[in-house]
Amino acid sequence: MVSFFNDDRASIDIPIRLVVYVILTAAIVAVTAIGLSHIWPCMTTNIMEKQVGEIKSSLSTMQSSGARNLIEPDSPAGNIRTLMITIPEDVDYLALGADPDPDNDLNLTNTPEGLITEKGNVIYYSSGAIGKIRIPLDEFIDLREGRLENGRWVVNNIGGKQYGAVISGKGNYELTFELVYDPILKEKYSLVHLTDNLNAYINPYDPTVLPNNLWVSVNPVSIPADGVTNAEILIKLKDKKGRDAPRDGASINLSASLGNLSSFNLTTAKGKATATIYSDLVGTSLITATSPGLNPGSAHLTITQKPIIFEFNQWIYNESDKINVQFFTNQESKYNILFTGYGTKFSVPLIDVWWPNASMEIDGIQLGEEMIDGESTISRTFQQTTLPAGNHNLSISLKNDKYLQLLGDTNLFIEKVVLSG
Repeated sequence: MVSFFNDDRASIDIPIRLVVYVILTAAIVAVTAIGLSHIWPCMTTNIMEKQVGEIKSSLSTMQSSGARNLIEPDSPAGNIRTLMITIPEDVDYLALGADPDPDNDLNLTNTPEGLITEKGNVIYYSSGAIGKIRIPLDEFIDLREGRLENGRWVVNNIGGKQYGAVISGKGNYELTFELVYDPILKEKYSLVHLTDNLNAYINPYDPTVLPNNLWVSVNPVSIPADGVTNAEILIKLKDKKGRDAPRDGASINLSASLGNLSSFNLTTAKGKATATIYSDLVGTSLITATSPGLNPGSAHLTITQKPIIFEFNQWIYNESDKINVQFFTNQESKYNILFTGYGTKFSVPLIDVWWPNASMEIDGIQLGEEMIDGESTISRTFQQTTLPAGNHNLSISLKNDKYLQLLGDTNLFIEKVVLSG
Protein backbone atom coordinates (compact mmCIF):
# COMPACT_ATOMS: atom_id res chain seq x y z
CA MET A 1 0.00 0.00 0.00
CA VAL A 2 1.34 3.40 -1.00
CA SER A 3 1.34 6.04 1.68
CA PHE A 4 -0.42 9.29 0.87
CA PHE A 5 2.36 11.28 2.46
CA ASN A 6 5.03 9.48 0.53
CA ASP A 7 3.38 9.66 -2.94
CA ASP A 8 5.63 11.82 -5.24
CA ARG A 9 4.21 10.88 -8.61
CA ALA A 10 2.93 14.42 -9.32
CA SER A 11 6.14 16.19 -8.34
CA ILE A 12 7.32 16.18 -11.93
CA ASP A 13 3.92 17.04 -13.55
CA ILE A 14 3.47 20.38 -11.70
CA PRO A 15 6.63 22.16 -12.97
CA ILE A 16 5.94 20.96 -16.52
CA ARG A 17 2.39 22.38 -16.42
CA LEU A 18 3.66 25.68 -15.00
CA VAL A 19 6.21 26.06 -17.78
CA VAL A 20 3.54 25.35 -20.39
CA TYR A 21 1.23 27.97 -18.84
CA VAL A 22 4.01 30.62 -18.82
CA ILE A 23 4.91 29.93 -22.45
CA LEU A 24 1.27 30.11 -23.55
CA THR A 25 0.72 33.39 -21.65
CA ALA A 26 3.85 34.96 -23.16
CA ALA A 27 2.74 33.89 -26.62
CA ILE A 28 -0.69 35.44 -26.08
CA VAL A 29 0.86 38.71 -24.87
CA ALA A 30 3.27 38.81 -27.81
CA VAL A 31 0.52 38.13 -30.34
CA THR A 32 -1.63 40.82 -28.71
CA ALA A 33 1.24 43.35 -28.80
CA ILE A 34 2.01 42.57 -32.42
CA GLY A 35 -1.65 42.89 -33.27
CA LEU A 36 -1.99 46.21 -31.51
CA SER A 37 1.11 47.55 -33.23
CA HIS A 38 -0.59 46.93 -36.54
CA ILE A 39 -4.04 47.97 -35.42
CA TRP A 40 -3.02 51.39 -33.96
CA PRO A 41 -1.70 52.91 -37.24
CA CYS A 42 -4.78 51.59 -39.01
CA MET A 43 -6.99 53.25 -36.42
CA THR A 44 -5.13 56.56 -36.86
CA THR A 45 -5.41 56.34 -40.63
CA ASN A 46 -9.14 55.57 -40.43
CA ILE A 47 -9.78 58.45 -38.01
CA MET A 48 -7.83 60.99 -40.07
CA GLU A 49 -9.15 59.81 -43.45
CA LYS A 50 -12.72 60.06 -42.19
CA GLN A 51 -12.17 63.59 -40.86
CA VAL A 52 -10.25 64.80 -43.91
CA GLY A 53 -12.98 63.35 -46.13
CA GLU A 54 -15.57 65.34 -44.19
CA ILE A 55 -13.46 68.50 -44.58
CA LYS A 56 -13.07 67.91 -48.34
CA SER A 57 -16.79 67.38 -48.78
CA SER A 58 -17.66 70.52 -46.80
CA LEU A 59 -15.15 72.68 -48.66
CA SER A 60 -16.40 71.50 -52.05
CA THR A 61 -20.03 72.18 -51.13
CA MET A 62 -19.44 75.69 -49.82
CA GLN A 63 -17.60 76.93 -52.95
CA SER A 64 -20.81 77.59 -54.88
CA SER A 65 -22.26 79.84 -52.16
CA GLY A 66 -21.78 83.52 -51.30
CA ALA A 67 -18.36 84.91 -50.30
CA ARG A 68 -17.64 87.80 -47.94
CA ASN A 69 -15.82 90.80 -49.46
CA LEU A 70 -12.59 91.19 -47.49
CA ILE A 71 -12.35 94.93 -48.16
CA GLU A 72 -15.95 96.02 -47.68
CA PRO A 73 -16.51 96.24 -43.87
CA ASP A 74 -20.29 95.92 -44.20
CA SER A 75 -20.14 92.85 -46.43
CA PRO A 76 -22.25 89.98 -45.03
CA ALA A 77 -20.52 86.82 -43.85
CA GLY A 78 -19.55 84.28 -46.45
CA ASN A 79 -20.71 80.67 -46.47
CA ILE A 80 -19.48 79.09 -43.22
CA ARG A 81 -18.86 75.48 -42.20
CA THR A 82 -17.87 74.47 -38.66
CA LEU A 83 -16.53 70.98 -38.01
CA MET A 84 -15.35 69.15 -34.90
CA ILE A 85 -11.87 67.69 -35.44
CA THR A 86 -9.95 65.25 -33.23
CA ILE A 87 -6.15 65.03 -33.43
CA PRO A 88 -5.07 61.58 -32.12
CA GLU A 89 -2.09 61.14 -29.80
CA ASP A 90 0.22 59.79 -32.50
CA VAL A 91 -0.55 62.54 -35.09
CA ASP A 92 2.08 65.29 -35.25
CA TYR A 93 0.02 67.86 -37.16
CA LEU A 94 -2.89 68.56 -39.48
CA ALA A 95 -2.05 71.24 -42.09
CA LEU A 96 -4.61 73.01 -44.27
CA GLY A 97 -3.31 74.63 -47.47
CA ALA A 98 0.45 74.17 -47.19
CA ASP A 99 3.17 71.69 -46.33
CA PRO A 100 4.57 72.89 -42.97
CA ASP A 101 7.61 70.61 -43.27
CA PRO A 102 8.69 70.70 -46.96
CA ASP A 103 12.31 69.87 -46.06
CA ASN A 104 11.11 66.82 -44.04
CA ASP A 105 13.33 67.46 -41.03
CA LEU A 106 10.40 67.11 -38.55
CA ASN A 107 10.84 70.76 -37.52
CA LEU A 108 7.77 72.87 -38.37
CA THR A 109 9.40 76.21 -37.49
CA ASN A 110 12.43 76.32 -39.78
CA THR A 111 11.05 76.24 -43.34
CA PRO A 112 13.73 77.87 -45.55
CA GLU A 113 12.79 80.72 -47.85
CA GLY A 114 11.79 79.82 -51.39
CA LEU A 115 10.75 76.18 -50.97
CA ILE A 116 7.62 75.07 -52.80
CA THR A 117 5.07 74.49 -50.05
CA GLU A 118 1.87 73.91 -52.10
CA LYS A 119 -0.72 76.40 -53.32
CA GLY A 120 -3.63 76.14 -50.92
CA ASN A 121 -5.63 73.23 -52.32
CA VAL A 122 -4.12 70.47 -50.21
CA ILE A 123 -4.29 68.92 -46.74
CA TYR A 124 -1.37 67.24 -44.94
CA TYR A 125 -1.18 65.21 -41.78
CA SER A 126 1.74 63.33 -40.29
CA SER A 127 2.40 60.68 -37.68
CA GLY A 128 5.48 58.73 -36.68
CA ALA A 129 3.83 55.41 -37.50
CA ILE A 130 2.47 56.20 -40.98
CA GLY A 131 4.64 59.14 -42.13
CA LYS A 132 3.46 62.27 -43.97
CA ILE A 133 0.21 61.97 -45.92
CA ARG A 134 -0.79 64.41 -48.68
CA ILE A 135 -4.45 64.77 -49.65
CA PRO A 136 -5.12 66.95 -52.74
CA LEU A 137 -8.29 69.02 -52.86
CA ASP A 138 -10.26 70.27 -55.84
CA GLU A 139 -8.33 72.80 -57.97
CA PHE A 140 -10.84 75.59 -57.21
CA ILE A 141 -10.38 75.31 -53.42
CA ASP A 142 -7.88 77.75 -51.96
CA LEU A 143 -7.29 77.43 -48.19
CA ARG A 144 -5.76 80.30 -46.20
CA GLU A 145 -4.91 80.89 -42.56
CA GLY A 146 -7.01 83.62 -40.97
CA ARG A 147 -6.26 86.44 -38.53
CA LEU A 148 -8.82 88.13 -36.29
CA GLU A 149 -8.59 91.89 -36.89
CA ASN A 150 -11.04 94.36 -35.33
CA GLY A 151 -13.59 91.62 -34.85
CA ARG A 152 -13.35 90.35 -38.46
CA TRP A 153 -11.40 87.42 -39.83
CA VAL A 154 -9.04 88.43 -42.63
CA VAL A 155 -6.36 86.62 -44.63
CA ASN A 156 -3.16 86.46 -42.58
CA ASN A 157 -0.69 88.06 -44.97
CA ILE A 158 1.72 89.63 -42.47
CA GLY A 159 5.21 89.87 -43.98
CA GLY A 160 3.90 89.88 -47.54
CA LYS A 161 3.14 86.14 -47.53
CA GLN A 162 0.00 84.09 -47.14
CA TYR A 163 -0.11 81.01 -44.96
CA GLY A 164 -1.76 77.67 -44.44
CA ALA A 165 -3.32 76.82 -41.07
CA VAL A 166 -1.61 74.16 -38.95
CA ILE A 167 -2.97 72.32 -35.90
CA SER A 168 -0.08 70.71 -34.03
CA GLY A 169 -1.55 69.85 -30.64
CA LYS A 170 -3.44 66.71 -29.65
CA GLY A 171 -7.10 66.98 -28.68
CA ASN A 172 -10.45 68.20 -29.97
CA TYR A 173 -10.90 71.34 -32.09
CA GLU A 174 -13.81 73.31 -33.48
CA LEU A 175 -12.66 74.25 -36.98
CA THR A 176 -14.50 76.98 -38.90
CA PHE A 177 -14.14 77.67 -42.63
CA GLU A 178 -15.55 80.79 -44.31
CA LEU A 179 -15.74 81.61 -48.01
CA VAL A 180 -14.22 85.07 -48.67
CA TYR A 181 -13.30 87.15 -51.74
CA ASP A 182 -10.35 89.49 -52.31
CA PRO A 183 -11.48 92.07 -54.94
CA ILE A 184 -7.93 93.34 -55.49
CA LEU A 185 -6.34 89.98 -56.33
CA LYS A 186 -9.68 88.69 -57.62
CA GLU A 187 -9.20 85.53 -55.59
CA LYS A 188 -11.69 83.47 -53.59
CA TYR A 189 -10.41 81.76 -50.44
CA SER A 190 -11.69 79.23 -47.93
CA LEU A 191 -10.55 81.13 -44.86
CA VAL A 192 -9.72 79.08 -41.76
CA HIS A 193 -10.70 80.91 -38.58
CA LEU A 194 -7.41 79.98 -36.96
CA THR A 195 -4.03 81.63 -36.44
CA ASP A 196 -1.04 79.47 -35.58
CA ASN A 197 2.55 80.48 -34.84
CA LEU A 198 4.28 78.25 -37.37
CA ASN A 199 4.18 80.47 -40.49
CA ALA A 200 3.70 77.64 -42.97
CA TYR A 201 3.78 79.96 -45.96
CA ILE A 202 2.09 79.22 -49.27
CA ASN A 203 4.51 79.21 -52.21
CA PRO A 204 2.83 77.48 -55.14
CA TYR A 205 4.79 79.12 -57.92
CA ASP A 206 6.81 76.80 -60.02
CA PRO A 207 9.82 78.32 -61.85
CA THR A 208 8.24 77.14 -65.10
CA VAL A 209 5.05 79.19 -64.60
CA LEU A 210 4.40 81.47 -67.55
CA PRO A 211 4.88 85.19 -66.79
CA ASN A 212 2.40 87.60 -68.33
CA ASN A 213 3.67 91.08 -67.47
CA LEU A 214 6.35 93.16 -65.79
CA TRP A 215 5.97 95.00 -62.49
CA VAL A 216 8.30 97.95 -61.79
CA SER A 217 8.93 99.76 -58.50
CA VAL A 218 11.37 102.50 -57.47
CA ASN A 219 12.81 103.09 -54.00
CA PRO A 220 12.91 105.84 -52.90
CA VAL A 221 10.31 107.51 -55.09
CA SER A 222 12.15 110.86 -54.97
CA ILE A 223 15.85 111.77 -55.15
CA PRO A 224 17.77 115.06 -55.43
CA ALA A 225 19.34 116.00 -58.76
CA ASP A 226 22.85 115.86 -57.34
CA GLY A 227 24.30 113.36 -59.81
CA VAL A 228 25.16 111.04 -56.91
CA THR A 229 22.08 109.86 -55.02
CA ASN A 230 20.67 106.60 -56.40
CA ALA A 231 17.21 105.10 -56.47
CA GLU A 232 16.89 101.32 -56.81
CA ILE A 233 14.67 99.91 -59.56
CA LEU A 234 13.09 96.48 -58.98
CA ILE A 235 11.48 94.54 -61.82
CA LYS A 236 9.38 91.42 -61.18
CA LEU A 237 7.77 88.94 -63.54
CA LYS A 238 4.07 88.49 -62.82
CA ASP A 239 1.50 85.98 -64.05
CA LYS A 240 -2.01 86.85 -65.25
CA LYS A 241 -3.31 87.06 -61.69
CA GLY A 242 -0.55 89.38 -60.56
CA ARG A 243 1.36 86.68 -58.69
CA ASP A 244 5.13 86.34 -58.79
CA ALA A 245 6.44 84.19 -61.63
CA PRO A 246 10.01 83.28 -60.55
CA ARG A 247 11.48 82.43 -63.95
CA ASP A 248 15.23 82.63 -64.49
CA GLY A 249 16.81 84.04 -67.63
CA ALA A 250 14.10 86.41 -68.92
CA SER A 251 15.62 89.36 -70.82
CA ILE A 252 14.51 92.83 -69.67
CA ASN A 253 15.05 96.07 -71.59
CA LEU A 254 15.08 99.11 -69.31
CA SER A 255 14.69 102.77 -70.30
CA ALA A 256 14.21 106.09 -68.49
CA SER A 257 12.95 109.42 -69.82
CA LEU A 258 15.28 111.27 -67.44
CA GLY A 259 18.34 110.23 -65.47
CA ASN A 260 21.19 107.77 -65.83
CA LEU A 261 20.57 104.03 -65.55
CA SER A 262 23.18 101.61 -64.25
CA SER A 263 22.12 99.11 -66.93
CA PHE A 264 19.78 98.97 -69.92
CA ASN A 265 19.73 95.17 -70.36
CA LEU A 266 18.86 92.90 -67.44
CA THR A 267 18.30 89.18 -66.92
CA THR A 268 15.94 87.84 -64.27
CA ALA A 269 16.98 85.53 -61.43
CA LYS A 270 14.01 83.90 -59.68
CA GLY A 271 11.77 86.29 -61.56
CA LYS A 272 13.53 89.47 -60.42
CA ALA A 273 16.02 92.00 -61.80
CA THR A 274 17.41 95.22 -60.34
CA ALA A 275 19.14 98.39 -61.51
CA THR A 276 19.82 101.89 -60.18
CA ILE A 277 19.25 105.42 -61.48
CA TYR A 278 20.62 108.87 -60.64
CA SER A 279 20.30 112.30 -62.23
CA ASP A 280 21.72 115.82 -62.21
CA LEU A 281 18.57 117.22 -63.87
CA VAL A 282 15.25 118.04 -62.23
CA GLY A 283 11.97 116.53 -63.36
CA THR A 284 9.89 113.36 -63.40
CA SER A 285 11.45 110.28 -64.92
CA LEU A 286 9.28 107.60 -66.53
CA ILE A 287 11.06 104.26 -66.08
CA THR A 288 9.85 101.54 -68.44
CA ALA A 289 10.67 97.82 -68.53
CA THR A 290 9.90 95.67 -71.58
CA SER A 291 10.45 92.02 -72.46
CA PRO A 292 9.53 90.08 -75.61
CA GLY A 293 6.07 88.55 -75.31
CA LEU A 294 5.22 90.26 -72.01
CA ASN A 295 3.14 93.31 -71.17
CA PRO A 296 5.50 96.17 -70.21
CA GLY A 297 5.65 97.81 -66.79
CA SER A 298 6.56 101.31 -65.67
CA ALA A 299 7.08 103.53 -62.63
CA HIS A 300 7.76 107.22 -61.98
CA LEU A 301 10.69 108.78 -60.13
CA THR A 302 10.56 112.39 -58.92
CA ILE A 303 13.91 114.18 -59.20
CA THR A 304 14.02 117.34 -57.13
CA GLN A 305 16.37 120.28 -57.35
CA LYS A 306 19.58 119.80 -55.44
CA PRO A 307 19.68 122.43 -52.68
CA ILE A 308 22.16 125.24 -53.27
CA ILE A 309 23.63 126.12 -49.88
CA PHE A 310 25.69 129.23 -49.14
CA GLU A 311 27.44 129.22 -45.79
CA PHE A 312 28.33 132.83 -44.86
CA ASN A 313 28.68 133.22 -41.07
CA GLN A 314 29.28 136.98 -41.50
CA TRP A 315 28.03 140.21 -39.94
CA ILE A 316 26.65 143.24 -41.79
CA TYR A 317 26.93 146.44 -39.75
CA ASN A 318 25.98 149.17 -42.24
CA GLU A 319 23.35 149.71 -44.92
CA SER A 320 26.09 150.37 -47.43
CA ASP A 321 27.58 146.90 -46.94
CA LYS A 322 26.54 143.93 -49.09
CA ILE A 323 27.48 140.28 -49.20
CA ASN A 324 27.61 138.84 -52.71
CA VAL A 325 28.04 135.31 -54.06
CA GLN A 326 28.13 133.85 -57.57
CA PHE A 327 26.51 130.53 -58.50
CA PHE A 328 25.46 128.44 -61.52
CA THR A 329 22.31 126.48 -62.42
CA ASN A 330 22.27 123.88 -65.21
CA GLN A 331 18.55 124.15 -66.01
CA GLU A 332 15.61 126.45 -65.43
CA SER A 333 14.04 125.73 -62.05
CA LYS A 334 11.83 127.25 -59.41
CA TYR A 335 13.52 127.85 -56.04
CA ASN A 336 12.41 128.51 -52.48
CA ILE A 337 14.71 130.92 -50.62
CA LEU A 338 15.45 130.31 -46.94
CA PHE A 339 17.55 132.73 -44.84
CA THR A 340 19.07 131.64 -41.51
CA GLY A 341 20.73 134.05 -39.09
CA TYR A 342 20.04 136.48 -36.23
CA GLY A 343 20.36 140.17 -35.32
CA THR A 344 20.86 142.75 -32.65
CA LYS A 345 18.22 145.33 -31.74
CA PHE A 346 17.84 149.09 -31.21
CA SER A 347 15.47 149.86 -28.35
CA VAL A 348 13.94 153.13 -27.13
CA PRO A 349 12.27 152.62 -23.75
CA LEU A 350 8.50 153.14 -23.74
CA ILE A 351 8.52 153.81 -27.50
CA ASP A 352 9.57 150.89 -29.69
CA VAL A 353 12.13 148.22 -30.57
CA TRP A 354 13.79 148.02 -33.99
CA TRP A 355 15.35 144.86 -35.49
CA PRO A 356 17.43 144.61 -38.64
CA ASN A 357 15.72 143.84 -41.95
CA ALA A 358 17.51 141.47 -44.32
CA SER A 359 17.10 142.36 -48.00
CA MET A 360 17.89 139.84 -50.75
CA GLU A 361 18.37 140.14 -54.50
CA ILE A 362 19.20 137.64 -57.24
CA ASP A 363 20.46 139.06 -60.52
CA GLY A 364 19.34 142.53 -59.41
CA ILE A 365 15.75 141.42 -58.78
CA GLN A 366 14.47 142.21 -55.29
CA LEU A 367 13.15 139.14 -53.48
CA GLY A 368 11.82 141.12 -50.53
CA GLU A 369 12.77 142.09 -46.98
CA GLU A 370 12.37 140.03 -43.83
CA MET A 371 12.71 141.26 -40.24
CA ILE A 372 15.27 139.21 -38.28
CA ASP A 373 13.82 139.71 -34.83
CA GLY A 374 15.86 137.32 -32.76
CA GLU A 375 19.19 137.31 -30.98
CA SER A 376 19.50 133.55 -31.51
CA THR A 377 19.32 131.70 -34.81
CA ILE A 378 16.01 131.99 -36.66
CA SER A 379 14.93 131.29 -40.27
CA ARG A 380 12.90 133.39 -42.69
CA THR A 381 11.46 132.40 -46.07
CA PHE A 382 11.80 134.82 -48.95
CA GLN A 383 9.77 135.09 -52.13
CA GLN A 384 9.93 132.07 -54.43
CA THR A 385 11.72 132.69 -57.72
CA THR A 386 12.37 130.96 -61.04
CA LEU A 387 15.93 131.00 -62.31
CA PRO A 388 17.00 130.14 -65.86
CA ALA A 389 20.05 128.02 -66.56
CA GLY A 390 23.29 129.95 -66.31
CA ASN A 391 25.33 132.14 -63.96
CA HIS A 392 23.66 134.14 -61.19
CA ASN A 393 24.50 136.64 -58.47
CA LEU A 394 22.95 136.68 -55.00
CA SER A 395 23.37 139.68 -52.70
CA ILE A 396 22.26 140.33 -49.10
CA SER A 397 22.10 143.74 -47.48
CA LEU A 398 20.98 145.35 -44.22
CA LYS A 399 18.07 147.78 -44.13
CA ASN A 400 16.92 150.19 -41.36
CA ASP A 401 20.32 150.46 -39.70
CA LYS A 402 19.87 152.32 -36.40
CA TYR A 403 22.52 153.12 -33.82
CA LEU A 404 22.75 155.20 -30.66
CA GLN A 405 25.07 154.55 -27.80
CA LEU A 406 23.25 152.91 -24.89
CA LEU A 407 20.17 152.28 -27.07
CA GLY A 408 21.66 149.59 -29.28
CA ASP A 409 22.56 148.84 -32.88
CA THR A 410 20.63 146.93 -35.57
CA ASN A 411 23.31 144.60 -36.92
CA LEU A 412 22.64 141.49 -39.04
CA PHE A 413 24.40 138.13 -38.79
CA ILE A 414 24.02 135.92 -41.89
CA GLU A 415 24.60 132.25 -41.14
CA LYS A 416 23.46 130.70 -44.44
CA VAL A 417 21.06 130.94 -47.36
CA VAL A 418 19.52 127.85 -48.97
CA LEU A 419 17.92 127.69 -52.43
CA SER A 420 15.83 124.53 -52.70
CA GLY A 421 13.57 123.12 -55.38
